[in-house]
Amino acid sequence: MNSQDRSTYLAAAAANLTYNAPLGEERVADLVRRLAPTGPGWRALDLGCGDGELLLRLCEAHGIAGDGVERLAVDSERARLRATERGAAERVMFHGTDAATWDRPAHLVVNVGAGQIWGDAARALAALHRLTLPGGRLLFADGFYQASPGAQVREIFGDMPDLAGLTQLAVDAGFRPLHVAVSTLAEWDDFESDWRAGIERLGTPEARAFADERRVEYLTGYRDVVGFGWLILTPA
Repeated sequence: MNSQDRSTYLAAAAANLTYNAPLGEERVADLVRRLAPTGPGWRALDLGCGDGELLLRLCEAHGIAGDGVERLAVDSERARLRATERGAAERVMFHGTDAATWDRPAHLVVNVGAGQIWGDAARALAALHRLTLPGGRLLFADGFYQASPGAQVREIFGDMPDLAGLTQLAVDAGFRPLHVAVSTLAEWDDFESDWRAGIERLGTPEARAFADERRVEYLTGYRDVVGFGWLILTPA
């Protein structure tokens, strides 16, 4: 498979998702509640924001402004369109640039499934600590191993900590954990099914073969092995 085909499939998968993560609406509501500003003048910052839905939800719920940073043009354009349709374009700005170059801190910082922007979770948390203002909050979500992975799963996902190790990386970076939770198996199943459904809609034999490969990898490999952790952190 060439890189252009893979990019097409990944874009089709993402376009069929509300959130490009194992994240259900019940968890969204809980996270939004937990991330309520604790003082005046808060601004949100989502680094690797995708098409911006979570940032928009946070800003709409709490009446704050925000910035979304997304390198992929198709996602940042979709985010701008979504903000315009919801009357939030003047308050929530989307920037088509590399999040690793962003240097303006905020009180409410979000990084969901995009720690690879800085290379790995440890380096991501160090960078995000510099971008989270004192007294603020960081929502950091990333993968971890919740069971010992086989060789095939480790080849796909590489080295990852367990949940305790992921949380310790946050502590080592200078954060205090306020809330630690994990995606449920139902959230994972919905995410994987909706992800594959976006590719199925392309309707080509090649796309279906790619979706089949992902289904087998999930059901026989990383289902119940790879977890997704949700950490709400504050600078120590």
